[in-house]
Amino acid sequence: MATPRQLAKIALFNGSMVATGNVIAQSFMLWSERAAPAAADSSPAVGRRESALSYDPLQTLRFFAYGVAFTPISYRWHAFLNARFPTGDIVAGSLKQSATTPSKVSSLSRSTGAVLKRLAVDQTVFAPFATFSFIGGMGAMEGLGPSELVERFRIQYLPLLIAGYALWPAAQVVNFSIVPLAYRIPFTSVVGLMWHTYLSWTSARLKTNTMPSEMGQAEALLGPL
Repeated sequence: MATPRQLAKIALFNGSMVATGNVIAQSFMLWSERAAPAAADSSPAVGRRESALSYDPLQTLRFFAYGVAFTPISYRWHAFLNARFPTGDIVAGSLKQSATTPSKVSSLSRSTGAVLKRLAVDQTVFAPFATFSFIGGMGAMEGLGPSELVERFRIQYLPLLIAGYALWPAAQVVNFSIVPLAYRIPFTSVVGLMWHTYLSWTSARLKTNTMPSEMGQAEALLGPL
């Protein structure tokens, strides 16, 4: 288990990575808008949207705060999985034993089963909770009212959860298999940085191909990247 000082360092690192992902996302959106075809500049609606688009440091600060605040919850969840479904040291065990020994086959079989159990519990219990916490936490920091939060959940929750299932199960298999407990949150932070960059790209494509009347729905779907 991490000491309070170690957990504080992990929290700051996680918050920094989440904030960096937001900076990349906002920068990409600004670059995408400025690189739009010249023909689109003649549209009054587009012109108004471009003139209002600028980097939002408060949004980055909210992402940093969320990343820091959620770290203790995430760490304790990983510690629970570690204790509930022990795997042993898969890598060390593989190096110490011959590939043909029955003990190694049995050990790897148990370790693989534990990893799959961790993954199943993580994706069916924690992934929905983490998605809920992200939407609710960011919405609360934005000052959304109850009806606005309900609407954001209605539009955003399932798409974000399903999109996460395209990436996180594979990443968590690696995380649960070979990454020590103390480094699992930093590992997910690095993967999360790439994930936010990907979301910024999909957001740019969606907004480029979306009519102005549909822009609010697109932003509500993707949320504050």
